[in-house]
Amino acid sequence: MPRIEWPTVAVAVGVYGGWVAILIVHGSLPWPATVALLAGVVAWHGSLQHEALHSHPFAGSFANEVVGSIPISLRLPFRVYRRSHLRHHACADLTDTTTDPESFYVTAATWSRATPVGRAFLLAHHTLLGRMLLGPLVENVSMVRRDAGEIRSGDGRLLRWWTGHLVAAAAVAWLVVAVAGLPLWVYLLGVYAGNGLSLVRSYLEHRYIDGDATRSAVVRASWPWRLLFLENTLHDTHHEQPGVPWYRLPALADELGSDERAAAGAGHHRGYGVVFARHLLRPFDHPVHLRERAAAGLRASA
Repeated sequence: MPRIEWPTVAVAVGVYGGWVAILIVHGSLPWPATVALLAGVVAWHGSLQHEALHSHPFAGSFANEVVGSIPISLRLPFRVYRRSHLRHHACADLTDTTTDPESFYVTAATWSRATPVGRAFLLAHHTLLGRMLLGPLVENVSMVRRDAGEIRSGDGRLLRWWTGHLVAAAAVAWLVVAVAGLPLWVYLLGVYAGNGLSLVRSYLEHRYIDGDATRSAVVRASWPWRLLFLENTLHDTHHEQPGVPWYRLPALADELGSDERAAAGAGHHRGYGVVFARHLLRPFDHPVHLRERAAAGLRASA
C-alpha cells in the first residue's frame, strides 16, 4: 500500500484551503488583516514545501512535487529550492560562505569592500528585526543573481524551471487579482511579510562552531510556532535525520539528545520569546564568518 503521511496531508489542506478562504473573504476584512493572514499562510506554505522536498507526505516524488509546487508565494521555483536545500544538507562544512548555499555569513573580502552604509546593512541583517524586514529582499536578490549567472553559463534545466515557475506564478497572480479581486499590492505585501516571518525560523538555526559540536540549533518553541514551522525549530534533529517527517521530530529529539547537543554547539533556546528579547535589535553573530574575521581586521570574538 502506498505510503501516505496524513498529518502532512492535513497541513497541505490547511495551507491551500486557508489561502483560498482568504481570497474569498478578503473583501470583508481591512487590508492589514488580509496582509497578516496571508503572511501566516505564506510562511506555513514554506514549511510545507520544506517537507515536500524531503519526500513527504507521499512515497512518489511527482505527488510531493505537486504539493510543493503551487507558487502562492510567487517567489521561487520548487525545484530550485529543492536543489539548493539538498545541497545545504549535503554540505560537509555548514555555514561556510562558499559551499553552504544557505549560509548567512559573508566573506572577509565582502566586508572589506563594503562602505560604512553597507556594513551597517549587513549588521542590521543579522538582527532579528533586520532579518524579517531586509531578509526577503536579500534572499530573493541573491537567488535571482545566482540563478541568472548559472543560466547564462548554460544551465538549460534551470532556465526551464524558472520559465515554468513564472508561467505558474502569473496564473496565481491573475487568479488573485482578476478573479478574487484582491489588489496586487496587498497580496505582494502579504507575501513579503510571510517571507519575513519564515526567516524567524532560519534566523539562528545555524552557527559556526569550531570542532565537532553541532552547528544546528534547537528552539523549544510553543505550539503555534511549532505548527507554523512544522517542528523544524528542532533543527539539530532535522539535520541528523532529514528524512524523518515533522511530527516525529519531537520524539526523535529526545532520543538523540538534541537539546544537549545544541547547548554544546550552535545554541539551545527556550522559545522564540527569548530569541526576540535577545536579538530583535542585536546581531546573534558578526556577519563575517569566524574563520575569516582576522583577515577582515576583526577579533575572532567580534
